Amino acid sequence: MLKSYEAIYRQGQLRWLHQAPPTVDQELRVLVVAEIVEAKTPTKHHLHEVLQQAWGCLGTGKSLDDIDRELQVMRHEWEREWDQ
Repeated sequence: MLKSYEAIYRQGQLRWLHQAPPTVDQELRVLVVAEIVEAKTPTKHHLHEVLQQAWGCLGTGKSLDDIDRELQVMRHEWEREWDQ
């Protein structure tokens, strides 16, 4: 018969949350079920979307400074995704 005992595993040690299993003179088979929380990856822009945004800045009556600021923001978003 299988019984379950809850513990927290940290740095090679088990800390029992409730009652510990009885001590026996034989090996015990242990199954560890781990809850892994993965970091959420940011959504990546597709190259087509970036190009569409860049294309949209042309011919809109914006100054070169306005266009340059928009391009800097897009470059920052593009470079940030590759750094992570």
